[in-house]
Amino acid sequence: MALIGKIREKSWLLVIVIGIAMLAFIVGDLDSVFRGGAQEDVYGIGTVNGEKVNEEEYNNFLSNARQNIFQSKQQQNPQAQPQFTQEDEKNARAQAWNAAVANKLMKKEYEEIGLIVDEFELENVLYGENGFDPSSVSMQFKDSVTGEFAPDQLRQAIRQMEESTDPDQIKQLEGTMEYVRELRLNEKYLALLGAGVHTTTLEGKEEYEAQKTVKNVSYVYQSFTKVPQDAIGEVTEEEIKAYYEEHKTEEKYKQKASRKLTYFSTNVTPSKEDSADVISLMNKMVPKFEKTDKDSIFVMRYSEVKEYRNDSSGIAKPEGSGQGITYPRSMSDEIENAEPGDVVGPYVTNQGIKISKILRFVNEPTATVRHILLNAKSPEQVEAAQKKADSIVRVIRANNNFEEMVTEFSEDPGSKNNGGKYEDFPQGQMVPTFNDFSFEKPVGTIGTVKTSYGIHIIEVLGRKETKRPILASVVKSVKPTKTTTDNVNSEVSDMIYQLDDKFQNAKDIDEKRDIFDTFAVENGYTVRSITLNDENPRTNGFGDLAEGRILRLAYEEGVQEGQLSSSPIRDNNRIIVAMVNEIVEEGVPTFEAVKDRMKSEVRKEKQAQYLVDQMVGKTDLQALANNMNAKYQSEGLTFSSNNVAVGREPKIIGTAFSGLIDGQTSVPVVGNSGVFVLRVDNTVDAQETTDFSTEIEQLNSQKTTTIQNQHRSALIQGAEVVDNRKLRAHGIR
Repeated sequence: MALIGKIREKSWLLVIVIGIAMLAFIVGDLDSVFRGGAQEDVYGIGTVNGEKVNEEEYNNFLSNARQNIFQSKQQQNPQAQPQFTQEDEKNARAQAWNAAVANKLMKKEYEEIGLIVDEFELENVLYGENGFDPSSVSMQFKDSVTGEFAPDQLRQAIRQMEESTDPDQIKQLEGTMEYVRELRLNEKYLALLGAGVHTTTLEGKEEYEAQKTVKNVSYVYQSFTKVPQDAIGEVTEEEIKAYYEEHKTEEKYKQKASRKLTYFSTNVTPSKEDSADVISLMNKMVPKFEKTDKDSIFVMRYSEVKEYRNDSSGIAKPEGSGQGITYPRSMSDEIENAEPGDVVGPYVTNQGIKISKILRFVNEPTATVRHILLNAKSPEQVEAAQKKADSIVRVIRANNNFEEMVTEFSEDPGSKNNGGKYEDFPQGQMVPTFNDFSFEKPVGTIGTVKTSYGIHIIEVLGRKETKRPILASVVKSVKPTKTTTDNVNSEVSDMIYQLDDKFQNAKDIDEKRDIFDTFAVENGYTVRSITLNDENPRTNGFGDLAEGRILRLAYEEGVQEGQLSSSPIRDNNRIIVAMVNEIVEEGVPTFEAVKDRMKSEVRKEKQAQYLVDQMVGKTDLQALANNMNAKYQSEGLTFSSNNVAVGREPKIIGTAFSGLIDGQTSVPVVGNSGVFVLRVDNTVDAQETTDFSTEIEQLNSQKTTTIQNQHRSALIQGAEVVDNRKLRAHGIR
């Protein structure tokens, strides 16, 4: 919302904005692709309480969010050129949507209470006149010497924009004025809300007593989880159904409208023919690689891994011989017996199919040692481990039984099973003190060193110069060809046909679900599920095209439970078979939807009743705790407390302040996670006072802060918000 063209001073932003726009096109709305010239849709990008969200406003918020994210990255690292990622775009869209929804709700609020900012007030806010403070936007214009607000600079800037014939300048001015108006409206709205904040003297007194009055209590508490299963028996279907009928309309069980899909997928992996094709290609490349003397250019041109090192950093070793560049041990003889200029391979690595040219050989100093590790972190542990190590060294020197000591004492799982040996490792691979001992002490030396892991007992077994190649390699990954992909797609199509055929004889949706799950398991696949909230349908972990197919299956007109995807759904290197498992209507849930949750509640009720029966009538708390092997706790409580020693159990606090007199014991009370019996030992009353100004000020501050921080989120939570961006982007509604 910058008011003046200060951004124009940063011409590099133009390049970034274009780049962000291109990324937004790639990862963003597919609206123009799918919708074409369709007529105006009912939902637009979404609705708030049945009214469409203004798409132009949303796009403006989106543009601002992208710019803010980019500028934030620029400020975090001014030396680097920021990259606007797909994750950044996702965050920008989320911010823009939240802002657009909040803006629509706030405008409605302003209209309903008659809140306006007329032109006279807007001008006063812009220039800080007639008792008004200048807007935060206006404060961008300051005197270069004094740093104070410079209204004349602002007037000149606005005059230039008003006289401009540039449509962008005119639009920018209009947008800025609207933004300043919105800021002022929000200030007035918050002021009205704040004017409703009031704390009475009685409330101040109650808060004072809640903070200062202390109930010293003792209580016995037993968790539900301590109840033996055989004491309450199994929860029956009839008990759950009875609970369901009694509680199904409670708010916590109310369900939102949604669609549940189940699916299984098969990965499209390269076939043997695909691998053979790449190997054949690499074989044809070998003579060319041998012939060229421009190895670096050859690698950069033909290899998918653009890496060429002709120095010590390019030393290659057999797998398992340390960090850095490695080659399979199965290739060791061929590579190590080759001559400089020879090309070996093709051979298979985790990067793909590789051919490697021997640039030269170097002799790398290596050491072989065996060791015993005694783990130690704290100074006390290190001291104890050092004494133990010294004792072990004396035994080894006397009995020559290093391997036996490894088996008995070493805590290094990486070497314990091979006698503690580390063979032929190069300089720098181990931590410094271990490395220095291995390469500087004479062969046969036995001693100890301290590292971040603890104390090591090391014996130097040998050192040598190991011949290592420096390789230049060309790598080609093996990818599924179109033929392979088409074959897998055909197999999956046949699965859909088989499932559809089985569905024809199914009596109901439950049988279709069983058929789908059984078919997947019998064919070696894992069934997964996706739940789509009708108010905000979106998937995670799927590409755009696959997401479109899934949303279309779930929300196409006339869709029914048990409906299969009409054809395989391609998602990068996997192919998916999906079924509409359940269409959930808003409101009271079905029994099956909440059966498991309610089973837990029924079990908790039975556990609670069992504990109440054990505790009822007991007043000797210590004896009760001993008999039940329960917690016996004493502590001082205030009514303003949130937690007690056994966790978040507000009923313990409530019971203590429920009117029990000193020495009185409560009946068993069912809490969040257990049952308790409480006795008030004594009460320490708050000191008498008539000054509750501190408490009144605290409560006023808390209320004001809550209003300022939560008024928008409260409006959003109470509204019916439908985010239609995904469905609209895929041309569904």
